[in-house]
Amino acid sequence: MMMLPQALSIGMPLVTKLKPIRANAGLRQRYQKQLLALIDDMSASILYWLQAQYHESPPVAMDATPSQEMLKRFNELRRRWIKRFDKAGPKIAKAYLKSQRQATDTAMRMALRDIGFTVKFQMTAPVADAFNASLSENIGLIKSIPEQYLTQVQGAFSRAYSQGKGLDVMVGDLMRIGGVTRRRAANIALDQSNKANAVIERARRLEMGIEEAEWRHSGAGKHPRVEHQKATGRVYKVRDGCPIKNEKGQLEFINPGEKPFCRCISISVIPGLTVV
Repeated sequence: MMMLPQALSIGMPLVTKLKPIRANAGLRQRYQKQLLALIDDMSASILYWLQAQYHESPPVAMDATPSQEMLKRFNELRRRWIKRFDKAGPKIAKAYLKSQRQATDTAMRMALRDIGFTVKFQMTAPVADAFNASLSENIGLIKSIPEQYLTQVQGAFSRAYSQGKGLDVMVGDLMRIGGVTRRRAANIALDQSNKANAVIERARRLEMGIEEAEWRHSGAGKHPRVEHQKATGRVYKVRDGCPIKNEKGQLEFINPGEKPFCRCISISVIPGLTVV
């Protein structure tokens, strides 16, 4: 285990706080852009298919034949897009998390250098575990994007066909569902960016013997968690997490970024680093 050296104290020990380590915004934007590109390709493909399907076999109210044929062909298209996301997801997630780990390590190394320590980070077992956990979660979320999108699209098309609605109604539904999916992808990118940074930082702290951190609320978001705001300045044990009440008033021990869309950060607290 890599440990920070402790200086011998003279008098009362001082407390040193590292600069906050934040998720790399540029990497998050690149990750988000890749997700949106996939979604836009999928939406364009579905729109093209819908227009061709409609002109070939327009819906007729009370006639189940066009609806059944539409569903059969849609399922073929559905399988192709799920397969494409299944293939692209691991590549996008792994490349992003590798870059984010390197960015977090670099930011932490610079923060330590500012207080006089030179460290060299390696891919240790705890960091590898944190990386793999984040990777699994990322891949699962990316794979869920086409599942949710295509299920909603299928429902909208089936209702439109069974009710004999026009193409403009179907296109409108497709645009609405596409917009929801794009916003979800942006939220996934933000959420996973904060989580990845936090779990890597926590693993590095523990292997260096940094036992405490100070919670800081992000100050961002339209609907901030009140208890997260109240926790600003609270010093907690890194291994355990910060004691904060959840929405039900129950006390939990959590780390920044652990809750969905949490943008909070924490600052490493190093006691006893006095000059001798």
